[in-house]
Amino acid sequence: MNLSPEDFASLFGIAGNALPAACRKFVEAADFHYEPLQGVERDRVILGVLRHLDSGKLTMVGPERAGIWESCWSDSLQKFTESGFDPERLVPDFIRPNQPIRLNRDYVIPRNPRFELDFLRVCRSWLFARFLGDAQSVYEFGCGSGFNLIALANQFPGKKLCGLDWSKSSYEMVAMFRSKLGLNISGRHFDFFAPDPQLKLEREAGVLTMCALEQVGARHDSFVQYLLDQRPAICVNMEPLAELYDDNNLVDYLALRFHRERGYLDGFLTLLRELEAKKRIEILETRRLEFGSIYHEGYSYVAWRPI
Repeated sequence: MNLSPEDFASLFGIAGNALPAACRKFVEAADFHYEPLQGVERDRVILGVLRHLDSGKLTMVGPERAGIWESCWSDSLQKFTESGFDPERLVPDFIRPNQPIRLNRDYVIPRNPRFELDFLRVCRSWLFARFLGDAQSVYEFGCGSGFNLIALANQFPGKKLCGLDWSKSSYEMVAMFRSKLGLNISGRHFDFFAPDPQLKLEREAGVLTMCALEQVGARHDSFVQYLLDQRPAICVNMEPLAELYDDNNLVDYLALRFHRERGYLDGFLTLLRELEAKKRIEILETRRLEFGSIYHEGYSYVAWRPI
């Protein structure tokens, strides 16, 4: 089986001819062939997931992991500099090649070892085109290696971008993109748990998080309040959204178990829905892309704006 441009358009909830040219180019350049898992092979993957969940080795997210992320992005910085500043060296290690993946609430085996990364590139291009094209500037919070910012800079040359992270290695690496890659990107420190009110967003700014806000668990109120105070034009959060799973589906149930064992983002979409009911924000779109890694789906998104 193979994912076509029309399949991606369906995932995004649009007609096939409405898929942006940049997305179509990514789809046509990549190999999206896959084999559905059945019988013994599917059971083997499920058993492996269950054993991992029961291993007692899963660690909880939270501020105590700051040292781990500092080490992670320090390694990325070293790879980036030693490669002569090759952006391909910035792909995060959590996007693993040669793994079974989740697709349409089941497990499949991709033919392409870079299936997950290529899928993300298509979805990322779609998000940027749909929601961030009109933003005067874009701030990515929890930017990690900065590889999303480079993609955004390439899609919208000249747009003013800023990458923020609690890791010193992360925002120092992002700050290098201006001198080493010629991109209009700056970097600075930011803590989701204690946002700096002195950090003022520019008017008509866009806000982006991608698989980053997941690390705050249930402690997202301070960040949401910061955004309400700053009043950006648009906020786009591509994160694991537990509210979108169906716990009557086995594959979803396992994802929920993993999500809760790790302490990932908890109640975020529920909070946004409550704020919308109070007329404090407008939710523009919520979408589950029915895609993820072997353990969970990190690529659902919600787009919203303060009122």
